[in-house]
Amino acid sequence: MKKTKLSLLLACGMALTATGTMAQGPHSTSLKQMEKLDRGLVVIPNGTLGRGNFISWRMLGTDDKNVGFELYRNGSLIAGGTSGNPLDGGTCYVDTTGTANDSYSLKAYATDMSGTTVVGTAEDVRPWSGYYKKLQLQAPDPTVNNNDTLYYPNDCSVGDVDGDGQYEIIVKWDPQGKGPSKDNSQKGKTCNVVLDCYKLDGTRLWSINLGPNIRAGAHYTQFLVYDFDGDGKAEVMCKTAPGSKDGQGKYVTLAADDDAIKNADNAKSYRNSNGYVNDGPEYLTVFNGATGAAVNTVFYNPNRAGGLGGAPSHPSKSFWGDNYGGRADRYLATVAYLAGKDENPSAVFVRGYYTRSYFWAVDFDGSKLKTRWLHASTDKNTVTVTDADGHTTTTKHSQSTSGKGSATAFGNGNHNLSCADVDGDGKDEIIMGSCAIDDNGSLLYATGMGHGDAIHLGDLNPDRPGLEVFEVHEEKNMPYGWDVHDAATGEILFSAAGSSDNGRGMAADVMASDRGYEFWSSNDRSLRSAATGEVVSTKSLSQCFRLYWNGDLQDELFDGKYSTSTGKCSPQVVSLNSNGTQTVTEKINGYYFTDHQHLGTPQTCNTTKATPCLIADLFGDWREEIVMWDWSDKTSLDIYSTTIPTDYRIPTLMHDHTYRMGVAWQQTAYNQPAHLGYYLPDYAAEFTPAGISAVTTENGTETDGNAYNVAGQRVGKAFKGLVIVGGKKVIRR
Repeated sequence: MKKTKLSLLLACGMALTATGTMAQGPHSTSLKQMEKLDRGLVVIPNGTLGRGNFISWRMLGTDDKNVGFELYRNGSLIAGGTSGNPLDGGTCYVDTTGTANDSYSLKAYATDMSGTTVVGTAEDVRPWSGYYKKLQLQAPDPTVNNNDTLYYPNDCSVGDVDGDGQYEIIVKWDPQGKGPSKDNSQKGKTCNVVLDCYKLDGTRLWSINLGPNIRAGAHYTQFLVYDFDGDGKAEVMCKTAPGSKDGQGKYVTLAADDDAIKNADNAKSYRNSNGYVNDGPEYLTVFNGATGAAVNTVFYNPNRAGGLGGAPSHPSKSFWGDNYGGRADRYLATVAYLAGKDENPSAVFVRGYYTRSYFWAVDFDGSKLKTRWLHASTDKNTVTVTDADGHTTTTKHSQSTSGKGSATAFGNGNHNLSCADVDGDGKDEIIMGSCAIDDNGSLLYATGMGHGDAIHLGDLNPDRPGLEVFEVHEEKNMPYGWDVHDAATGEILFSAAGSSDNGRGMAADVMASDRGYEFWSSNDRSLRSAATGEVVSTKSLSQCFRLYWNGDLQDELFDGKYSTSTGKCSPQVVSLNSNGTQTVTEKINGYYFTDHQHLGTPQTCNTTKATPCLIADLFGDWREEIVMWDWSDKTSLDIYSTTIPTDYRIPTLMHDHTYRMGVAWQQTAYNQPAHLGYYLPDYAAEFTPAGISAVTTENGTETDGNAYNVAGQRVGKAFKGLVIVGGKKVIRR
């Protein structure tokens, strides 16, 4: 994860750092960490033009940057190769004469001294039937819960469960009406949590019902979808209990080796009169991703009393800070490569963050689940780590990096987390707000800034070594406010106090004129530079999700306008102009989301939070897809993909390790967007357009005062990064 300042863009198009090593980019992800994906060829009717088709496809992380493409319509070459229409820019094409009845194919090829080799194909892909893809789902049967309830699609995740190179979508259904999902602070019995798996053609592969002893709500069921055993097919892993049934309709207890689990009473409900589950066994189950069958079930660690296995009751108030499960039943989860980037990944489950905080790392070998380690921050100074053999090590920590608050993960957690190799050792660390856990379960650091509702981890400042974290806080003793800190050391780079709960925050690269990311929050609406901490714009922006959409190298923002009277939330995608003074609402295939005739009735999740079901690079080129549920029938997903052409050739974002981990944890609790582990404008600068050559500069000055960014916008002398001066590319430092 090491990076240094760029000094010169050579004519060959390779960005070098001052030390001569490659700048951070997609190539930093190991082959082991790249899923075997197909070309993701997608054909969408072009609503922007009102005719023709928009076609896009994946560039893979394994591709040479000069990989060639040939696009065929009905068997005839129309672009690339000898067609006369070169495909040397972005991996997309506008076929102005294409029709709904056409079929498209793609060939990818590499050329070296030995000749030309085909390195990938996609065959016979037909256009979508409309301007977006509607995925019809099968809603859970309300009679299963002996209750007249409604289910709406909520959080989603993706994985290739059958090894065909295409993602399947796993949907978590949210009960509404009678027995609705609850926050931990709310009393009431909820209906069962249901997980379904769908192929992108709408075929349902399985349905898992977690039963009455798993409460429904954002903080309870964190499900991980990933290939944990390295067989090329994703598994699903989540917390279960007596009464949970797998995708084959069998109790998950049958997949256990422990007799205490096998002999559990699956007919018993452990819910109390207030709807909380404060008694009874707690399990972790790994499911076969293709069939939904439970493969192995073990006791969930730690249990609600902080111990291992068994079925203890909730302890006294002094243990967690309450006696009803408000703190004990706060869960998070992420995938992490703890053994190294060339080994199989682990699942990491978090229990608690307001006070006590536990991190449980679990490995799956294809048949059995096994503990790697268990981290316990039991107070502000004490950390205990138990290894796979049951050996325990206790350490004392005297001071946080800020000199304030807790010196451990105790009280330093968030409603969300992130994961990346932040210290450059080839192994992942887990960043949970104001603390970080190393790959061996030890405490990496704690900033002491306390609990928060939002976190963003990425290359926020590309001219500073390593990654950075932006976080907002709701702690009175900080007080409130926000901070930016070094992801590897916890060093506080910038921070500010606030006057009240700073409940939302965003970090994204939204201004082309400002190098690096900008960040802002609900208590501090001004946009600040992640490089300097200074205000660069006073334009107020949303703090929901980021995404790539319109074809430039900056982030767009996704948000929704929620109506308390109707319960509806109207989504929108917004971009900011280069100098940060004006926002633009982006069109979705030629229309706005308010055009229900052409774009359906998409809805966001979680009321005012206005989160999507999922935003990720699911297919097509490197821009991201938006997945939402549809208000009209409440039993379908609406998937939107951009039809705006781009000349930037970027590998699929899913082949960047930090981003892919982000998609895996995006479904967790207070959903946050995934971020790249590299700075996209610097990576894009490696691809040098014809006619633009490199120039050596003296003392960082240029001979021509007219400088432009890569989007063709004129910039001032203060602009840092890649600029074009007199037809030549220069990197300003």
